Amino acid sequence: MTKAAADLVITDDDFTTIVAAVEEGRGIYDNIRKTIAYLLAGNAGELLLMAVCVIVGMPLPLLPVHLLWINLVTDGLPALCLASDPIDPAVMAQRPRAAGASLINRRFLLLTLGTGMLTALVSFAVFWNALQHESVETARTHAFSVLVFAELLRSFGARSDTRFLWEIGLGTNLRLLAVVVLSIALQIASHHIDWLGQILRTTHVPLIDCFTLLLIGAIPLVVLEFSKIWLRRSPANA
Repeated sequence: MTKAAADLVITDDDFTTIVAAVEEGRGIYDNIRKTIAYLLAGNAGELLLMAVCVIVGMPLPLLPVHLLWINLVTDGLPALCLASDPIDPAVMAQRPRAAGASLINRRFLLLTLGTGMLTALVSFAVFWNALQHESVETARTHAFSVLVFAELLRSFGARSDTRFLWEIGLGTNLRLLAVVVLSIALQIASHHIDWLGQILRTTHVPLIDCFTLLLIGAIPLVVLEFSKIWLRRSPANA
């Protein structure tokens, strides 16, 4: 035991109590880690999107109300669900962390920055493309919605660095599923309900275009899932 290690107080002589305590501790650690990574990647994506547009002289892709909505609803609610994610049954199969190991390591940084850059790239591409054919307001609406959809869908993949979405199952965290579904519905509704669109400063978007934006917003999640193949084969990066 090092000075940084925590004391383990045994209240009974049942070995399963120790196992349960270790499992709970690992689960809490993983939830904190995945929540921080999710929030940092989202903020990095927003920052990069705004910075690139300013540097190249394009109109701002997001308004203050958009950033507020993203941080409070799109990022905030899924992050709360991730923080209370059920413990992964495979958590006890993981190798013990080294004493004094940092929460932020090489893999954490690569995954966080890479996800943020990909989210920003997808949103920027949609914004740039819409500017060629639509008004600034409509282009801004498209970029805003894609960013929202990308962040919401990415929360499913953020539940594990190595386990695929279908291995975890959507039903194992019903609160997250409900938050994502309701938030997506609310985002789409902002393009069709006048008073909500006025609050969020969005324009009308046909339903078929909304679903197209939703599919584009799923790109970061798909790439994140494919990256888990490499992460599984690279234990040295953990």
